[in-house]
Amino acid sequence: MKMKNGMYLFAAAIVAGTVGLSSCSNDEDVVGGGEASGVAQKVTLGVSVNGVSKKAAQGEVNLGGAVADIANVLIVPVAGGQYQVPISFGTVSGSSKQSKVMDASLQTTVNEFLVYGNVPTDVTNAGAGAFGGFTYSVAATNPDDANFKQHNISEVVCAPLALVYGVDAKKFATSGDATKGNFWTADGGATWNADQSAITSETKGIKITGVKYQVGVMASKVFENTQFVASDVPFGEKAGGDVELNEGNWVSEICDNMKLTGIFVEGQNSTINDKFVWSNPTWLLDTPHTATTATRNTYAWADNAAKIKTETVTTGTGVKVDNADFYTVVAPDDADGIVVSFQFQNNTGRVLTLDDGGTVDNGAYAYYSVKLNQKESKNIFAAATTTVLNARITDWGKGTVVPPTTTDVVIGVEFDVAWAAGLSYDFEI
Repeated sequence: MKMKNGMYLFAAAIVAGTVGLSSCSNDEDVVGGGEASGVAQKVTLGVSVNGVSKKAAQGEVNLGGAVADIANVLIVPVAGGQYQVPISFGTVSGSSKQSKVMDASLQTTVNEFLVYGNVPTDVTNAGAGAFGGFTYSVAATNPDDANFKQHNISEVVCAPLALVYGVDAKKFATSGDATKGNFWTADGGATWNADQSAITSETKGIKITGVKYQVGVMASKVFENTQFVASDVPFGEKAGGDVELNEGNWVSEICDNMKLTGIFVEGQNSTINDKFVWSNPTWLLDTPHTATTATRNTYAWADNAAKIKTETVTTGTGVKVDNADFYTVVAPDDADGIVVSFQFQNNTGRVLTLDDGGTVDNGAYAYYSVKLNQKESKNIFAAATTTVLNARITDWGKGTVVPPTTTDVVIGVEFDVAWAAGLSYDFEI
């Protein structure tokens, strides 16, 4: 059926943002594109973005209240299961609620829309033809790879994804009286019919909602309050020197030279595809965005003022997170007992002997681990949710030579939601 006036307004309300890297997956399955019958009509497409940013520092994961641009906003019309030519909105400005419109041609048989944001352009590979689908993962370089292999850990290590957001919208709102001027007007604006799945000749506007982050973020910080105990010193003699350890030089000789180099999360799905399905569980490795050592902290652990803080903000992302060492993008996960390990490089010039008998030479790595359990029927990692982890090392001997897949250390939880705040874990190692 030919559309009256041949014009639509089309919009998506979106929250999220970031950048991307190279592939970490061998999975090459994608959904193919194809032709679909129907009359091609001119439509006016609009997108409204309630901002996001990039990954690394708190502001760059929109956890500081500020909002930045969203890259590679892409809308793929789907007609009867067949992907059509994608519509690129390029970069959409964040900072406050922004909108952007463009003209495009849309098949009358379109009954579904896939919306993506911050998936790298070399991943989506959107050209002039029908969309071909994608899989997206990010490779990581593990500085302890040789040691992993020596201990029969052969899994590929992946890095965090960008702050991917999107939706597979099989329902959308339509309007018969929408214009550019009244599209977003709350009072006296366009009249909308929610939960529609088809376009008719009377349709003038299409609005997609429910576009959200497809990833979560774990904000984590590691402290240490290790002490010199003459009868239980896990470090040997310093190579090439005769500096004897004592209470006075413990921090400068040991703590200042145990360098925080990474965080590992076991069993993380590393790959997301064009239908927002996750796959390929493996080790996730992230590096600290600022810290090079654990924060020395000897105050009482309960209600410690130095821990990561969360608070609600009225603009931007809803939740503000301060003071973390890592802001790690994570895949949603309904598993219980997820092990998180902090990686430290021993630069003390001494051999570290661990409680389990393992040894860590100077320049090698030790891992200090906690197990995150579900609480209050909430998942540890969830989309659009921030999980907070505060951990404090009490004894350098309590590490392992590789990250474990299980540990007896269980952390408590506290959830923040909007970006939603997620579970908050707080424990001493």
